Amino acid sequence: MKVALKIAYIGTNYSGSQSQPGRRTVEGELKKGLVALGVISEGAKVEFSGRTDAGVHALGQVVAFKPLSEKLAEPRVINSKLPDDLWAYAKADVSDDFDPRRDATGRAYRYILYAPEVVEERATEGAKLFIGKHDFSNFATIESNKSPIRTVSTLDISRHGDLYFIDVWADSFLWNMVRKIVTGLTMVGSGERDLEWLERLLKPDEYREGIPPAPPLGLYLMRVDYTDLEFVNEKYSMERVHRRLLGSFQSQYTVAEIYREFKNSMYIE
Repeated sequence: MKVALKIAYIGTNYSGSQSQPGRRTVEGELKKGLVALGVISEGAKVEFSGRTDAGVHALGQVVAFKPLSEKLAEPRVINSKLPDDLWAYAKADVSDDFDPRRDATGRAYRYILYAPEVVEERATEGAKLFIGKHDFSNFATIESNKSPIRTVSTLDISRHGDLYFIDVWADSFLWNMVRKIVTGLTMVGSGERDLEWLERLLKPDEYREGIPPAPPLGLYLMRVDYTDLEFVNEKYSMERVHRRLLGSFQSQYTVAEIYREFKNSMYIE
């Protein structure tokens, strides 16, 4: 039997989720911890539900592997060998043929955008254009042998002060797809471009234009969905991580307020 884990990480100091020689990655740190505990052997495979780029975070990434010892394959044990910006918090026993990427029915991402210049109504109208099945060639970095066709079921925008929460659910995603969608919505929401421009971008056979992806710091993988797969949350690990994050939140929130006051003090009409 395999074990599937839900893991979360702050991606700021990672060069992405996928192993890369000489670089700090989520896969590299996770495998290092699992090997040190004797949960897997040195050459064992750890499968991910999908990759995240450098600087991108995850709350609900799913990984799977075949453990040497099921007793050791528990979040609280695994976390003892993981860095503070990476942790496991839920577990499910799965069959040997479970594939966290291929068996997923969909994925949800959230982008938190600071954009006080964006008009909510404009961005919301733009978001409606992405719903459905489209060729996202203008909104992704297309890798060889991959179809640019994807189906977006949900794209919701909610405003919280100067922040926008942009939630996207799709069957699967292309490289940089969410971040480029965010760029498009920002440009339309700020009045830099119009809705007709977005419509043209969604017809790459007729119109091509390269647009940059939004910065990675605002993006995180919220969850990966499966049919008939239930994870059991480990209370101990979640409570411990909550306490750790609370300390970081307090300090970063304080610094953010100081930045706000300094910014406001430098403003001259």
